[in-house]
Formats: sequence, C-alpha cells, structure tokens
Amino acid sequence: MPSALRHDADWRDFQNALDAAALVVLGRLGHERHPNPGRRRLVVTASVSAPTPDPRDHQALLWNPLAMPLSRVLDALEIETGIVAVAGGTGVFDYFLAAYDQFVLSEVHGLLIPGGTPCFSGGHPRQVLAENGLVPSASTLFDPAASVTSTVWRRPS
Repeated sequence: MPSALRHDADWRDFQNALDAAALVVLGRLGHERHPNPGRRRLVVTASVSAPTPDPRDHQALLWNPLAMPLSRVLDALEIETGIVAVAGGTGVFDYFLAAYDQFVLSEVHGLLIPGGTPCFSGGHPRQVLAENGLVPSASTLFDPAASVTSTVWRRPS
C-alpha cells in the first residue's frame, strides 16, 4: 500500500476492525507482503486445490474458492458467528462483492496514483458499491487538510 494512502487514525481503525474479526480474508500477495501471525487468516490463492495450512503461519489457511465454497471453509474452521473481514486485494474484493453487508471505504480525495492497483476491477469503488446495492451511510473526516475520509457503505435490509 502506498504511504500516500495511509493515514494514522484511519489505519488504527482498520487494524482495530481486523483485530475484532473472527476471520480476515485476503489475497496471497497481501498475506506475503504483510505477515501477521497474530490473526486468523484465510488466504485466497489459486495455488492450492484444497484448504491447506500455511507452513509459515499456523493461523493462516490457504484457500482456493474455485475448489471449495466459503460456507464449507467456515464450517471446517468452526466459525459460526462473528465478522469475516475482507482486507483485499482486487480479486478478493471482487469475489465478495455480492456478499458484503457492509464495506468501509477510506479515501484520500484528489490523490491519483498512476499505475496503482484498483480496489475493484469494475471501476471506482463508489460506483461499484452503488451498482451492487450498497448505499453510503456514516462518514468520518479524518483529516480535512489532506481530505481523508472513511465512509461505511451498507446493504439495505
């Protein structure tokens, strides 16, 4: 993640949300770049045909969504309640798009990162979330000078 996208208060909120989750789901590249052996992780990767423990992190399970549905993985992990936090990358965000009941979108308005990795493959996150039935609700302005916001998008019940 480019440092221009990171804001201390927003980062603390993000880390606290991950700490509170029953499971964190992220892509293989993010898992390898940001090891975090203290959290239970489900690592999305095409490199396995069945859920496989990560030999470098006893709390992480490598998972190919084409080989086993999420519901079976959650059953195998004995996760019946709690938050499943989806931390990205693009393919992971895309995969879970129809399942989100809430998505927290943090933005540094006016910042352009040429050649950057998009949040969703289908366009700007605000557009993609709206097209998929989520609506903006609570918003926090973290830094007026830097125009850093965090908006909770929710799926209406």
